[in-house]
Amino acid sequence: MIDTSYVDVLFPLKGRLLPLDNCYLIYSALSCLCPNIHKSNDIAIHPIAGIPNSYKQLKLTKRSKLKIRIPIEQIPLIYEFLVEQTFKIGESQFHIGIPEYKALTSSCSLYSRLVIIRRCIEPQVFLEAAQSQLANLGITGNINLLKKKNGQLQCRQLILNKKEGTFPIRGYGVEVTDLSESDSIKLQQHGIGGKKKMMCGVFVPSWKNQKQSNDNS
Repeated sequence: MIDTSYVDVLFPLKGRLLPLDNCYLIYSALSCLCPNIHKSNDIAIHPIAGIPNSYKQLKLTKRSKLKIRIPIEQIPLIYEFLVEQTFKIGESQFHIGIPEYKALTSSCSLYSRLVIIRRCIEPQVFLEAAQSQLANLGITGNINLLKKKNGQLQCRQLILNKKEGTFPIRGYGVEVTDLSESDSIKLQQHGIGGKKKMMCGVFVPSWKNQKQSNDNS
């Protein structure tokens, strides 16, 4: 099943090194370029792919993209603000190219590398809250917390860098299986948890072989 009411807009992203904890920094930089990103409640930003190094940096490659999930009718609200624009993070400059578009495709198994649910820190409490959010969306599926190769839960932190200081927010990698085609599309459209514009709660098909966390990430 293919859905075209939402799309992933894939902007080529050129630059050298990003901080490994870049979710808030990217959101902040893009919001400065395009205020509609801050205003919209329907936009989600995917994690940026690259090669992590030992200095807590992410090296961008030719395949690195800025991926934004958005209702198709809202594309004009961001397009002209982002295409062929540059932004800085620290002393590094990054360039946004002309995008491609990818429709959402159903998969019986989806995962998100980081889901954050407010006031849900302990794994069982988190899992129950995540299941409740699925039910509120009318989605039926089996939900599990992802694990690293060493068997530990895939627990990550979203780092918020604000004027008042640095604030870490903890969450988990999540996989939802046994989804119907319509529920798979719905979960990709809406996600679960918060901070979707900071790369949290964005679900993609599990067959991308990224279910396991890198032990150093």
